[in-house]
Order: sequence, then structure tokens, then C-alpha cells
Amino acid sequence: MRTSEPETALTDLLARDEEEERRYLAETVRLLRRELERLGHSIDRTAKTIQEQKEFMWENWRDMDFAEKAAMRTEVNTSVGVGDGVVTVRRHVERLLERPYFGRVDFRRADDGEEKGHYIGVHDFSDPDTQEILIHDWRAPVSSLYYDFESGAAHFEAPAGTVHGTITGKRQYKIVNDRLEYMFDSALTIGDEVLQRELSQSADDKMKNIVATIQREQNEVIRNETAKVLILQGVAGSGKTSIALHRVAFLLYRFKDSLSSDNVMILSPNKVFGDYIANVLPELGEEQIAEIDFGAIAGRFLAGVTEYETFSEQVIKLLDRVDDAAAERMRFKATPEFVTLLDEWLATRADAEFTPRRIEQRNKRLSEEWVADAFAASRGLPVLTRLDLLAESAASRLRQEVLDKGGKWSAADSNGIRRQVRAMFPHKDAFALYKAFYQDSGRKHLFKPLGRKKIEYADVFPLVYTMIKASRQEGYGHIRHLLVDEMQDYTPVQYAVLRELFSCKMTILGDANQSVNPFSSSSLPVIRDIFPEGDCLELCKSYRSTTEITDFAQRISRNDKLVPIERHGLPPQVVAAPDRAAQEAEILALVERHRRSEYRSLGIVCKTVAQAEELYRVLSAAGVELAFLDYESTEFSAGAVITSAHIAKGLEFDTVIVPDVDDANYANEMDKGMLYIACTRAMHELHLTHAQPLSRFLAFTGEPGDGPGAAVPEAARIPDEATAVGVG
Repeated sequence: MRTSEPETALTDLLARDEEEERRYLAETVRLLRRELERLGHSIDRTAKTIQEQKEFMWENWRDMDFAEKAAMRTEVNTSVGVGDGVVTVRRHVERLLERPYFGRVDFRRADDGEEKGHYIGVHDFSDPDTQEILIHDWRAPVSSLYYDFESGAAHFEAPAGTVHGTITGKRQYKIVNDRLEYMFDSALTIGDEVLQRELSQSADDKMKNIVATIQREQNEVIRNETAKVLILQGVAGSGKTSIALHRVAFLLYRFKDSLSSDNVMILSPNKVFGDYIANVLPELGEEQIAEIDFGAIAGRFLAGVTEYETFSEQVIKLLDRVDDAAAERMRFKATPEFVTLLDEWLATRADAEFTPRRIEQRNKRLSEEWVADAFAASRGLPVLTRLDLLAESAASRLRQEVLDKGGKWSAADSNGIRRQVRAMFPHKDAFALYKAFYQDSGRKHLFKPLGRKKIEYADVFPLVYTMIKASRQEGYGHIRHLLVDEMQDYTPVQYAVLRELFSCKMTILGDANQSVNPFSSSSLPVIRDIFPEGDCLELCKSYRSTTEITDFAQRISRNDKLVPIERHGLPPQVVAAPDRAAQEAEILALVERHRRSEYRSLGIVCKTVAQAEELYRVLSAAGVELAFLDYESTEFSAGAVITSAHIAKGLEFDTVIVPDVDDANYANEMDKGMLYIACTRAMHELHLTHAQPLSRFLAFTGEPGDGPGAAVPEAARIPDEATAVGVG
């Protein structure tokens, strides 16, 4: 068959175009390597200079005066600062050499008609000789063209104002080191081929950056500069945590003169998740940010005050058995109305229960009227703080009177006054104050300690909030941006605690469909009410799982807003076994099948930690190498992992096995939530096993569910010889 002249011309044009791209890449790599060498020499020189300065200082220290010593210290610190800066730049150049850029956007400006191709990578890079920008940082203003527009009219916000023009072309690249693996011109492809390729890959050991595949709706979240509070509701697999971290990286880039990684903190659900996301910011060239969790906040306030149930202990107890009275207590303390009620009650305590009395010490007296006036002078401050100020003021006044008469004053005298003042208020501390809240009519049954010195988890943050409102507490004033993940698992009173401790901008993210405790979860409307000034954005497209897995999970817990990305793979498999031993054999076979596949990560996700630990022992005895993650774990492990649905939240695996999906194990609404979370961890393959009648939440599979060994529907079967390929 003869090739037509137009086809030949197009082939030649594409070949020349690709050759030109390869030359540009080769020249960019050459300049990057040259710059890396120059930076290495600069670092060596700076290190030598610092060493010489220190040696000079040590040798001449005794002969230097104060000013000379100060000047020398400044010199050394300046050299160290310069060296640190060069080290950072070198790290950026090394990162670019791994993958110089991933995209290009061709833009013709409307003001001067100039057309230019802008290459986009993880960092900026300019030709050291000409200062021409060869690579634009993905966060730079011009880079927004790549994410927000297709061909045609477009604009971006530059420091000097809005720049209008026309996008004449967009291109995506896959570059590994200095080799161009492939490139796509967006005008010549259907859909996002690079996105499909990336999503079809095996999961990494840790969460990775997604700068090459950021979608338009995600970019809107990342580049939002103005929101004081940004509330991000994202469906399972929408990349909300990754997007929030990219948003932090963008803000650090955009406001580099006033914001640093030291000013940013993430409120993480657990340490395993914190370790799982630890690579994202360093990959983007930013320092790792500090982490905190509500457990650390509780520990800070309640150490030495009372023992308390942890969130994980609460979840474990609820998964074992739901106590109706406990559920009522949780529901009561998980509403905005509870915060309002507690607030109003605390606000009235000073006026309602403070009784001014005369103070006497060392034969000196302060009248009841003086006490009342002194207490009233601090109105507006927390009640226990007012009592402390009153005691200090009284002690200072009487001490001076005693000393003026030639008498003596001791610490015991000040303590005596403090005791007298404290006796004017019936509650000795914030804990007593909190317990008194439940003595009011109709509330006594809503506070039930777990022992003489231990409280329920539902009381932990109401008590912390009472402590904050009752006396001045040190917050986190140095934090200028707080990232809050898993927003649905926190109650209004926990958010009230955050607002008291963090007076900064916030990015709050989560998924209302992935609540761990239905009795104390916060819906999106509730969170909106807590932060009425917040901007609320929703991410509805799910990228993690294949269409088949997403459809399966949707049948368990429907979310009408979820839009799955079109990426097909094998249907989920439900395996019925005649008994527990047979189920364990099925799981071993699935583990071996995964080991022989092209995929790397495997998650065996049980309902509870206890179930995971029991199965871990069985599989380990059979020679399976896998990591067991429980509430004490601090690191995410690569390869095969076994854990609970609660701990697996936020994680993803190539293949997921969910054991014991029977109706006794997954029976109530909380169980259904755990089953949904477990299934939505899977990227490419999902297998569920059971040895008892199937859970009611999986009745849609068509399995009879009338006992062990029930048949698996044909659509849900995967033949033994099937291999995990072709899912992208």
C-alpha cells in the first residue's frame, strides 16, 4: 500500500519535531549537569571558607573584643546561610536531572503577539549564561496555563496583572533521567493518556507527587491563595490529601518571603499515615512540615489531670459492641448545640458562682467590696485566670502593707491568700467545672467515667475545651497554616479546640462517606456551620480505583456525587469457603497470586486490629512475609501489609484482600463504613473472602448467602490462571 504525500509530510514533520524535542532535552540536561558541577565547587569553597573562619576565631578568640567576636560570629553565620542556600539549589538541580520537565504549553500573548513554549517541571531553571528560563516551576503563574486551559483563549495572573493570549499547543512528556520515553501532543490525543498511564502503574511505597497529572478542579484547590479556611470534601480516591500537600507546597512557593515550612503543620489521623505522606513535600523541593494529632493535644492537656480513653480504644469498643447509652452520650457531645450549651454555661459561672469574701493575712485585711471590685476588673478573661489574678493582686497589696510596717512575708502567706480566693469559687479546677456541667437537671446520665480516674473519649475534648475556656492556655502562635485531614472524624468541640489553639489559616479535608464512628462524625454542612467564613470546594472525580472496583464500592455505600475515571480492570472477586481453614487457604493462594503478578503493594484489610493480628499470625506461620500495622505503628511498610480498615484510611494498595466479609462481622452501619473504606483502598484488584453467610451489604453480588460454600456469581469470579495485567 502506497503512502500518500500528505501522510509522508506529516510523518516527516513529526520526526523533525521529535528530533527538536530531543535536542532541547539534551541541551537542558547538559546545562543542568554543568550547573550541578558549579554548585558542587561552590559548596566546597563555602565549606573551606567556614572552616578557615572558625579556625581563625578559635586561634584569636582571647585577643578579640566584644565587637570583633560579634562580627566574626555574623561572618560565620552568613557563610553558613549562603552554603545552605547553595545546598538547597543543588538539591533542586539533582531533582530536575531525574526528570527535567513533564509538560509544555505554547502561548501567544495578546499584547505583543509573541509566541513562546514554556516547559514545566518541579522547579525553575534558567540558562546560567543568558538567564533565559528553560524550565518553569509548576507553581509559577505561567504554569497555570498548563493545568487550567486547553487550546484557545487563555490567561494567567502575573505579578504585573492578568496576561491574556492564546494557547496554541500543549504537550506532555515522560522523561526518565536524560531519556525521552514518550510525548503526547494534547491536540492529537483523546483523553489524558499520561494520566491513564500514571494511574495504571503499580503503587509506590509512599505517596508520590502528582504535578504531572494535576487536573483542573484539583488545580483550583491548590492555587487558592485567598481562603482563610478552605474546606475540601473529596470522594474516596480523589487525591484530596495529595492535593492538600501540593497546596501547601504552592503556598510556600507563592509566599516564600513570609511563610516557611516551620510555620505549617498537619493534623494527621495517625503516625502510619504521617509516614506514608512524608515524601510528598521533599519531592516538591520543600522541607517536611511538623505533624500533630488530637492524641498529642489530649496528652498535652490531660497529663496529670486524668486518664482517658483514646480514639482507637473507642473505635475498637464500638466495633465489638454498640452500647446504646454510650452512643447517646457520643451523639450528645458531637453536635454544634453541645458546644454552644457548654460555652454558655461556662460563660455564666463567674457571675453565678463566685462569692466575694474578705481576705485576711498577717493581720491585714481586704474588704469584701475590694475583692468584688478586683474580680470585676478582669471581666472578659477566663474564670480561673481571674481568680489567679485576684490572688496575685491581693497578695501584692497585703505584702506591701506588711513590709511597710517592717513585718515579714513568706511564700506560705501568698499561698494562704490563694487558698482563700479559690474558696470563693466552688470548682477547684477545670475538671471539677466540667463535671459540674452535668449536675444540671437532665444531664446527669450523659457523663459516665470509665473508673475513678478515667474518662470516655467522648469527654476528652469537651474537657480540653473547658480547660482552655476556664484559664489562659498557650496555643500554637507560630503556626500560620494548619492542614486538617480526615475532617469527618472530628466533632464540633474538637474544631472549637482547634480554633482556640490555632489562630491561623486552615485547609480542612476529608470525605463524609468515610466516617469511622457514625455516632460522632461531622457532616459537611456541620463543618460549614463551624467555619462560616470558609470556602468550600468538592472533588468528585475518583482516580484511585478501576471502574469495576469503584462500582462495587458504590453498591456498598452510594455516593451520587462520585464520578469514576474510566480505567478498566478485573472485576472484584468474592470467594466463599466452606470453613475458616479453607478461607485461610484461599487467602494464601491470593497472596501467592499477587506475588507472581506485576504489582508491588498488597493490603490485607480486616475490620479490626484484633482480626488482623490473628490472621497475621496464621499467614506468618505459613511463611508469608508481611508487615502488621496497628495503632502503635509509626511507619508505613512497603510490599505486603495487614491492618484494620481504620488504620488503612488514606492508604492505597495495588491489590486488596478483605477477609471475613460475613454477615456476623459486617452487620451494622459502622461495619458498613469499615467495609467501604477497606474496598476503596484497592487500585487494581479487590478480593473478598468469607466462610460464613455473606454480609447483607454484599447481597448485590447475587450470592445466595445461605451458608458456607455459597456459589460465587460468574461476573465476580477471576480464573486462577488470570494474571494482573492490562488494567490500565
